Formats: sequence, structure tokens, C-alpha cells
Amino acid sequence: MWQALEKTKLINFCDRAILFSIYGIAFYLPISKAIIEICSSIAIFCYIIKKIVQRDGITKTKINYAILIYLAICFISIFSSVNIKISFQSFLGKVLQNIALFFAVADTLNSDRRIKNFIYISFLSYLLLGVDGMYQYFTHKEFIRNRPYFEIPRIHATFSSANDYGCYLATAIPFTLSCFFARNNFKKLLRFAFAVLFLLLLTCLMLTVSRGAWFALMVSALFMSIWIRALGIVFLLFGIVIIIAHQFFFPYLKERLQNLFVFFDPSSIDRKMIWQAAWKMIMASPLIGLGLGTFMFNFEKFVVKGYPYSIPYAHNCYLQIAAETGIIGLFSFLSILILFFYYGIRAINTRKKSFSWYILLSSLAAVLSYAVQIGVDTFFYSLDLGTLFWLLLALGAATMKNIELENGKI
Repeated sequence: MWQALEKTKLINFCDRAILFSIYGIAFYLPISKAIIEICSSIAIFCYIIKKIVQRDGITKTKINYAILIYLAICFISIFSSVNIKISFQSFLGKVLQNIALFFAVADTLNSDRRIKNFIYISFLSYLLLGVDGMYQYFTHKEFIRNRPYFEIPRIHATFSSANDYGCYLATAIPFTLSCFFARNNFKKLLRFAFAVLFLLLLTCLMLTVSRGAWFALMVSALFMSIWIRALGIVFLLFGIVIIIAHQFFFPYLKERLQNLFVFFDPSSIDRKMIWQAAWKMIMASPLIGLGLGTFMFNFEKFVVKGYPYSIPYAHNCYLQIAAETGIIGLFSFLSILILFFYYGIRAINTRKKSFSWYILLSSLAAVLSYAVQIGVDTFFYSLDLGTLFWLLLALGAATMKNIELENGKI
């Protein structure tokens, strides 16, 4: 009896520690990489202890098999790598840690109350980052981390680049929108606050002048408007306003809007050179790749002579995955996304619009936005935005389970 009581206390303690660590990640994700690491480590450690005491396996989600296959392929790539040390470090420090965090989050956000608290904490972080972005626009200063202004008319807030900030905003906006339209789940005053937050984040997104983030938001908005028809009208009106008013925008933003589909600027040309090198890497070892985490290690061997910049990431995460783990690795990663959308769309097509329904739709839209952006940038390989991907994926998986519970299928 005493042992059972002690086990229950330990399980409850671990559960609370995981939960508050997840809340910490949600708030500090755009602010402190050190806190992300600490909170992730606590969450993973407590999740392992909890599962050992419970004598239970890993959390069951709709995408478990796809994730475990991806994990296995990444592990195997260590032994076929051109640099085993780099691949082993990448596996432990990135892949394994992020996947363990996914399971911890999917297991712990197991009720509407916990998910709602997670959303509220995320919204506080969104608000802080939105205010910081606008403050930076008017003062050329950033008050949270005191990052230097880059002398380019693009805001970046706490992030190291405007594109990173744009990625964060483009995944945040779907949640503000869905919560605004969730009329039966929030009071009018709160929904008004969500609308104000949406306008703040949308303004900041425009001021990042990040075309990848703009395209991503367009795609996610179109996706959400399939189920929330009014949303399509809202974005159509915003598009008309931007087209009419763009003549009054500051010169750099005006130029980027006018050349939205023109890709002959220096950054686009640089990306093409990097992608050519990535393609050569893929052709060198198409099935199994050159080894997890070795893209930068191999870059100089495959890039054109005289490449004028420092060694980069691929600026296309799909190409980088294929270069490092082969077509097999890329397919296993894509299978995670395909199954996530398959089961997610199936869930929102068969359920009334509950709170979990709106959060699942937001998660799907946010992951779609992220999936678009990693086709032109490096976010999947950064600590903060890499964690963001697995956090969004876990939130979606958790809401799928909640919807199944509501439907009486579990």
C-alpha cells in the first residue's frame, strides 16, 4: 500500500514537472535557448522516470510508426556517415532529444484544460514578441534581449534574423485566428483580445519583409478557410487593403511587395548555388545519404569554386535531409507530415467544432506553414525553431487524442 502511494506521488510529481516544463518552453521559445534546453531536459527526464514507474510504453499517437522509422533511419545513417562523430552528436543532440520531447508533450497535454493553459501562455509570449517587434520598428532597438539592429528595414525582435521571426509569427497567427472564431469556447472580451493580437502579429509579419513567411501564411490561411469560410473573406479584404495601400509603405517593403514573385535578388541567387551543391550531395549517395548532420562538413566539396560566403545550411531542409540521410530518410520524414495531415484532416472532418477541433485545425495550419517555410530556409536545424516544429506536431497529436475521447473511440 505504501509503495503504491509513493509510486503515485512520484508519477504525479513527474507529470507536473513535465507540464510546467512544457509551459516554460511555450513562453521562452523565442526568448532563451538556454531555458529551452533546461526545460526540454527536465521534461524528457521526468517523462522517462514516469514511464518506468508506470511500466508503460511510449505514448501512442497516430504518427508513432512514422516517427520511429525516421528515428531508426537517422540512427542507421550514423554508421554510413563520412563523419561518424558529427552524425552521432547530431543524433543525440537534435533528433533523439526532439522526438523524446514530442512524446513527452503528446502524453502530458491530455486535457482541454492543459491545452488551454498552454495556448494562453503561448499567447502571452506572442504578445511580448509582437510588442517587441513594433518597439524595434519605431526605435531600432529590441528591449528583451538587446539584439543589435541590422541596419536593414526589417524587424527581427529576439531572433537572429527577420526570417526566423517571420517563421515564428506565421505559425502563431493560425492560433489567434482559430481562437477568435471559436465563439462557444471563449468570452467576447477574450475573442476581442485575440483579434487585436492577430492584427499585431500580422503587422509584425509584414514588417519582417520575409517572403517565405508571407507565402506560408497565405497557404495556411487558404487551408483554414476550407473549414472556416469567413476566414477566407477576412484575408481577401486584407489582401485588397495591402494592394491599395502599398504605395504608402516604406521603400524596402514596397519594393519587396512589388517584386514578390521575382527571385533574382542576391539572397535568391545564393540559395540556388547552395541547392545545386545539395543536389550534388544527393546524387553522390542517393539512397542513404552522406551522414546525419554532415551537410556543412561536405559543403565545400560540392559547391562551385569561388563560392563567396561562409559555409551554410542548405536553406532547403528537404534537400538537406535527403543529402544527409538519403531519399529513404527524406521519405520517412515526409511520411510523418503526410500521416499527420491525413489523420488530422480526418479528425476535423468528423467532429463538431469543439475547443480541441479549433486547436487541431490551428496545429495543422501551423505545421503546414512551417513545412512551406523550411523549403526555403534552415529553421528545422535551429534549436528554437526546430523545437517549435516538434512542439506543434505534439500539440496536434494530443488534440487528435482528445477528439477521439470526445467521440468515445478510446
